[in-house]
Amino acid sequence: MNRIYYKYNFMFQITGFLLLIVGIVILVTYSEYDLLITRRFFTIPGFVIATGVIILLGSFLGFYGAITKQFYLIAAYCGLLVLVLIFEIAIVIVSYGLKNDATSAIRSPMLQTLQLYESRRDIAKIWDDLQMQFECCGVAGRFDYVSNRIPVSCCHIDYGTISPFECMTANAYPTGCASVLGEWLSYNAHVIAICALLALCLQVCFVLYSMAK
Repeated sequence: MNRIYYKYNFMFQITGFLLLIVGIVILVTYSEYDLLITRRFFTIPGFVIATGVIILLGSFLGFYGAITKQFYLIAAYCGLLVLVLIFEIAIVIVSYGLKNDATSAIRSPMLQTLQLYESRRDIAKIWDDLQMQFECCGVAGRFDYVSNRIPVSCCHIDYGTISPFECMTANAYPTGCASVLGEWLSYNAHVIAICALLALCLQVCFVLYSMAK
C-alpha cells in the first residue's frame, strides 16, 4: 500500500510542476500586453500557479505523513487532494468560458489604449510590438487610426527598404488586432484547460487504480 501511495504522490508532484510551469509561462507572455487585455485573463494563469504550488506543498505533506504515519497529516493530505480536484475542474470550466469570448472581452480596453497611442510612449510600444508580431493594424482594422496617421508598425517593411517609407491605408495590414489577439488568448486558454484536464484525469485514474489494488 505504501508503495502505491508513494507512486501516486510522485505523480501528483509531476502534475503540480506541469501546472506551475504552464501558469508561469502564460502569465509572463500575457504581461507583454497587460494594458490591452482585461484582468480576467491574468486571473486564470495566476490560479493555475496557485494550484500548482498547493499540489507541490501537498505532496511534501503527503510524503512526510507517510514517513511519520501521522493520521492527521494523511487526512489533511486527502482533503487537499479533493480541494485540488475541485480547483482543476474550475480551471477547465473558466478557461473554456474565456476561450469563447476572448475577442469581445478585449475590444474595449484596446479601443481605449489606441486613443492614447500618440500621447503615451508605453502604450505606443505595446501597440507597435503587437502589430509587428501579429501583422495586424488597429483594433478592427487600419481605419481605426484617425486622419490616416498610421504607424509604421502597421506595415511590412522588406529588408533593404530605404527611407523615406510611408505606411498608408493602401499598404497597411488589413487584419485588425482584436481578432488575432483574441485568437491567441483563446489558444492559451485552451492550453490551460487541456493541461488542467490532463492533470485531473491522471490524478483520478491513479486514485481509481490505487483503489482497485
